[in-house]
Amino acid sequence: MSRAFRISLAENRTENIHVEDGVCTALEVLDVLPKEEMAELLARELAGRGFDRDGRTMKKVVDGVSIEVDLVEGTVTAKIAEERAVEAHARAERTVGQDTQAKRDRLKEIVGRDLDRKIAAERGKMTDELAARLEKALRDVKNDLDRASAKATGEALKVKASRLGDIEEVSEDPETGSLTIKVRV
Repeated sequence: MSRAFRISLAENRTENIHVEDGVCTALEVLDVLPKEEMAELLARELAGRGFDRDGRTMKKVVDGVSIEVDLVEGTVTAKIAEERAVEAHARAERTVGQDTQAKRDRLKEIVGRDLDRKIAAERGKMTDELAARLEKALRDVKNDLDRASAKATGEALKVKASRLGDIEEVSEDPETGSLTIKVRV
């Protein structure tokens, strides 16, 4: 007569998960003036929109997302990172005809895979959350970047026009962003 054994195993695991996301894109700035002059005009406009200068970059943090504008290259980099402690619990039971170490090891392996799967699912959720925050921050700051770029380009056109001759008239339409400059050469 054989006896049945019930093997039961429960494990808890806490892991620190670190997730990062980021994107880099080009800012539309026309090369009306030399790069250094365009960079200064852009820096002035971005400073008026809450960006802080750090050398050749302008920085701003929006909802935990770090936004950096390289003034000379005209690139925008957005980055976000987060670290969180995640807890996972797993339990497994088996009824076996004979209680052996190999069967206990197999049960431990099953519980370990379950814990790994739960931790990976949490990492996936964190990644999705960060991606959504990154996209939202970029949407929020895009308008400021576009306006700063347009304003810097407009100012650069005025400087360029003044170098060509005497400016007789400047008309700007704030709604459309159009700029007309009359220059006497």
